[in-house]
Amino acid sequence: MKKLILTIGVVLIACLMSNAQHAELMMFSGEIKVDKLEKDEVYKHLSAWQQEYMPKETIRESDRGAGEIKGTSYLVYNSNVHAASEVTKGFILFDFKFVAIEDGFRYQITNFRHEGKIRFHTILMTPSFPYKINAVEKPWYDLVWKDIRTQITQQTPKMVASVKETIEKAALLARNENEAKDSLLTQIGNE
Repeated sequence: MKKLILTIGVVLIACLMSNAQHAELMMFSGEIKVDKLEKDEVYKHLSAWQQEYMPKETIRESDRGAGEIKGTSYLVYNSNVHAASEVTKGFILFDFKFVAIEDGFRYQITNFRHEGKIRFHTILMTPSFPYKINAVEKPWYDLVWKDIRTQITQQTPKMVASVKETIEKAALLARNENEAKDSLLTQIGNE
């Protein structure tokens, strides 16, 4: 009897996941260039940005030598689907990795997963809810799925733009300081 129950459980889980097996994770990645900023300076500003702008609960690992900051953080999720929105309210967890390079940084933000009273699991590239669900509930799940994906698609680029802006301001400040030093040295040399 125990074997039968275990077998039924395994088959049920396999059925639930069968639609999602071949779908890709949502991922945002790229490389941002910022002129005249050394890798160590980029890392310093990436680290400062992460500490200031990401939630305190962010789990983080860093390797200054490799110029790498990675971890898990979240976006707050408030559903725009009004029917039963309270049960989907929660968080969208994600994994991130920022790597400082000469004159910029690389980023990868992926493995988005929804946590709420009703969970939508790992968010994939599929346009509709990919996990097996009761046919009557499917339209509602599809609406919430689309809303979650839309919010990820809107908020993640804003986060990357915020990092870029922080690094660009640091680069501008560094250039201005260098120009001021050069000007001062020129003035001293001319006296």
